[in-house]
Amino acid sequence: MITSELERLIQTISQDILSLPNPDYKPNPSKWSKKEILGHLCDSATMNHKRIIDRLYSNEDIKLELYKQNHWVECNDYQHCYMIDEVLSLWIALNQRIVKTMKNITPEKLALQFNVSENEKVTLEWLYSDYVEHLKHHLKQIFDQK
Repeated sequence: MITSELERLIQTISQDILSLPNPDYKPNPSKWSKKEILGHLCDSATMNHKRIIDRLYSNEDIKLELYKQNHWVECNDYQHCYMIDEVLSLWIALNQRIVKTMKNITPEKLALQFNVSENEKVTLEWLYSDYVEHLKHHLKQIFDQK
């Protein structure tokens, strides 16, 4: 199950993140550092937790809106205002909150839908699965980036 996978990631990556060499290094000025990528994952957790709660408690159609991820990373200024352990602590707390929320969702609620476009809908289960895949994609970037 997706929740077990997210719990495993929360438990296993902390030491690897803390032992990253030079997490502030930016491969070029327009690319995120490893610390900023982890910050982006905090922003993604924030946004997706809000989406989950909104979907669970709204009787109205909800459009799955994108957010301006570059602006979020810039506004939160992960690069200059935080040490990597601070960003990691935030990431862990946000993802633990998502796990607790998702563990309380019934299978029927997982079928609740978001509108992506006029002709396309996705379920809450899809959103959660996509969130974890997105997370794994960026963790791979963090650990593969030179």
